[in-house]
Amino acid sequence: MANILQVTTPNLNVDNRNIINPQDPKHGAGNPEVHNPADPTRVVRGDGQEQAGSATQDAQDALLNIINYESNYGAFIKGLGEEGELAGALERLLFADMAAIKDGGQAEVVELVDKLLMSMRVDSPEDLLTFIQGQGDLQAKFTGGFFDQLRSVLTQSSAPGLWEAALPFLKTYNNYTSGNHLLQQMSSLVQDVEQLLLRSYREEFREVAQAMDWQAPNGETAKNAEVLNKNLIPFLSRYISRTHDYGPVREATMHLVFHSARYQDGEKGRLVRFFENLVNNREFTRLFKGDAQGSLETLLRSGTAQAQQQKPLSGFAEGLSQLLLKGANGQAGLENIQQFYTIMNGMLINESVYMPLLHFILPFQYEDNNVMSEMWVDPDSRREEDSVGRKIKLFLKFDIQSVGKFELVMTLQDHEANVQLYVPPHLAKQDKEIQTRVANILKDNKIRFSQLMVRQRYRDRRVDEIFPEIREKERTINVRI
Repeated sequence: MANILQVTTPNLNVDNRNIINPQDPKHGAGNPEVHNPADPTRVVRGDGQEQAGSATQDAQDALLNIINYESNYGAFIKGLGEEGELAGALERLLFADMAAIKDGGQAEVVELVDKLLMSMRVDSPEDLLTFIQGQGDLQAKFTGGFFDQLRSVLTQSSAPGLWEAALPFLKTYNNYTSGNHLLQQMSSLVQDVEQLLLRSYREEFREVAQAMDWQAPNGETAKNAEVLNKNLIPFLSRYISRTHDYGPVREATMHLVFHSARYQDGEKGRLVRFFENLVNNREFTRLFKGDAQGSLETLLRSGTAQAQQQKPLSGFAEGLSQLLLKGANGQAGLENIQQFYTIMNGMLINESVYMPLLHFILPFQYEDNNVMSEMWVDPDSRREEDSVGRKIKLFLKFDIQSVGKFELVMTLQDHEANVQLYVPPHLAKQDKEIQTRVANILKDNKIRFSQLMVRQRYRDRRVDEIFPEIREKERTINVRI
């Protein structure tokens, strides 16, 4: 057994006090024959060896290890490195495993699968363009002239009062425009909770839930807020207290409370008050160019019109989210649970607060071809000079099952593009033809190009390779508790 405690036998020959004991840490540290001396007076590595490199480098490495060890941001970077599984798992789910899921899933899951597949089919290039633009509009809410001006104002000024006025308005506007979506989420939760309740409580709960107006316009939250706060949530609270059901019912109730808080925060009166606080800010008035007061009605009208236009386009997003939720709960077969969790984790990584990019998943079926595409966009990328216009950078990956995998990296600034297109190996010899066709597409859209490169694709590129600024926060102290 190893002598872990370094216990030594006392030397019985008291006259030989100068004899060196090789097991003494003080002498063993300098002995070249002892490779792993244990010295309790120093803090060393786990194996007792010295670290190579200069003291400065060692200190920097140690600092980075301390900063990134089990940190939230470190976990995000680690998950981002594993995110490549998202596209493959989603592609297998949508284009390969749907038949098996329909055979093994419940009737509700089968119906969801059929609706989801129908929402992915496009019959013409115009339908494809509408589908892609619609999915983008579902995520990019803060668009238009007012928000472009607001970005410019916030970029020019760092005044605390301006930011304190802008952030509540943006938060409330986000919840205001999400009103219909939040109602749908709460409606789905209420239906699930009803099935989880004991039978003797279901009828009473159903009567309480029927008082909700699930079709209420965005911003008109007063009636539903009263039902939620005085009847629905208190009913569930009493139920949990009486039955001690601290499992799925309580978990669903917590989700319901979270969505309810967001829904009520999007009340139109709150939005108006926060907007007035913003436009009356002196710094905002000094920097904003245009009619700020007239912008609110325009925002409200455009938000309502956009919500009406997005209803037919939101079928794919809503169908996918519902299918993932039910699949993760095992309703699409126990053997498929891990696949659903992989997809959900990948999507959550791309929606992390640390992800400074817009992320889009765009699978579709066109002319009997299955296409899985994924895109990351930085709508306000770094500019070398302040005098030049806004710079947009995007990274697009798409896999056409009958052709192969492609990758596109493009930056766009002042109607001038820099394009790098990576194609499957069997198309690399046609680079000149592909280059000509891409150039014509750019010209048809009145876009010049400073560089147009077509190369063979050898490997999958990570998103943090294309957008290295994602890793800039890696040196910040951000520990996980």
